[in-house]
Amino acid sequence: MRRLWIVVTLMCFIFSGSLMAFGAEQKVEKETYQKETEKMLNVFEQKIVEMKDKASKRKMESKEKIEQEKIELRKKKEAADKKLEKLKSATAESWDKMKAETDSAMNDLRRQYDDMMTRFKKE
Repeated sequence: MRRLWIVVTLMCFIFSGSLMAFGAEQKVEKETYQKETEKMLNVFEQKIVEMKDKASKRKMESKEKIEQEKIELRKKKEAADKKLEKLKSATAESWDKMKAETDSAMNDLRRQYDDMMTRFKKE
């Protein structure tokens, strides 16, 4: 009976050690992803500010279009910011789901920006 107890105890230590290693690896992945996403969000913030400067050099109706696009872009950025904040507090169990949601929000933001720049380059 005592040997069984020792074996069970050792198995628990081995199993918990492998879980801790996975947790540490996942923590590094999470921190790296968060930093990269924050950098991209900062770049988009700078691009939104640059749009304001470009809009001031355009005709009035073009300025209004740019302003509307900027509002939409800002909404997408704020949605991505919120997803990132939720991701920061994600548990190991919810990490994959939250990462996918954050990726989706970042893709929406990137698509909105690219579409907008395509339209304004045509003008």
